[in-house]
Parts: sequence; C-alpha cells; structure tokens
Amino acid sequence: MVEGQLTGGNVADITMAEALTTDIVGCYVVADRGYDSDAHRRQLCANNNVPVIPGRKNRKLEIVYDKVIYRWRRRIELFFGKLKENRRLAVRYEKTDLAFLGFIALAAIKIHLC
Repeated sequence: MVEGQLTGGNVADITMAEALTTDIVGCYVVADRGYDSDAHRRQLCANNNVPVIPGRKNRKLEIVYDKVIYRWRRRIELFFGKLKENRRLAVRYEKTDLAFLGFIALAAIKIHLC
C-alpha cells in the first residue's frame, strides 16, 4: 500500500489508481467515478478484486456494480468531511507532506475519540 503519497489538487484521481491498489488482493474495491477506466478495472480483476465503481456518465455501455456495497462509501465521504472541518487540513498550511500527514493523523484520532 502506498503510504504518505500526496498529490496536488489538480491531479486526476485515475493517475494514482494503480499505485494505490497494486498490493490489494481479493477484496471489494469501492471507488467513485474518478477511478473508472477499463485499464484500472482489468488490473483490479487480475488481483482477484471486485471493482465496485460506477461507470462515468459518458460510457457507451452501462457498468454493472454492487449498489448495496457502494452505499458504504458514504461513510468514507462523511469521514473526509469531518477531517475538513479542521481548517488547518482544509487549507493545508503545512509545507511538507510529513507535517500534513501528521495533522491528518491527529484529526483522525480526535474524530475517533469524540
């Protein structure tokens, strides 16, 4: 798993998809439409993963995915919303990735304890 890999806000999600999911084997991989590509789906299936990724709106053929499992993604989005309630994380004052990841860890601990 890639740890501590941050990208700019102008970088497309799909560019990091392979690096993020290379070591994942035999799981449901739940992601949003930003990770929808045929190459990424092939890579996930090659590792015995089940992609739970809705297709982009401009696809010719509709992608079939498990909508019940996809609903669990909501919890992840809520967690990111809680992280962004911390102004320091939403604005990203830290210049180094390590300091920024440290504040993400602190915010996650705060969320978990409350």
